[in-house]
Amino acid sequence: MDDVTDDLLAKSRDEAPLDKGPLRQTSGKRVTVNPTGVTGEVYFSVTEKGGKGNRVNYALIVHEMPAYKNPTTPGTKPKYLEDPLAQNAALYQRMIAEAIRKGMAK
Repeated sequence: MDDVTDDLLAKSRDEAPLDKGPLRQTSGKRVTVNPTGVTGEVYFSVTEKGGKGNRVNYALIVHEMPAYKNPTTPGTKPKYLEDPLAQNAALYQRMIAEAIRKGMAK
């Protein structure tokens, strides 16, 4: 799971918009092991003040932005986390299955 989350984090950071920088800087990953299984999480967590002074989830807004047409950095786009996950889901499943097979063979 560490390898999978490392890969997804790297790919999603590459696609995350870079206009101000904190979006990529606040990204990370977490792998949790408990008696019921292993969970991998990749996250982007940045908030900013909105027009009315309230806190807004900048990471979510940019991820879901439908009309992101002129990125300041080529190759960046919305759905910067969702798209790499969908594009690599089969690879990640194989990576996890192989790690389980290796672990059971020991």
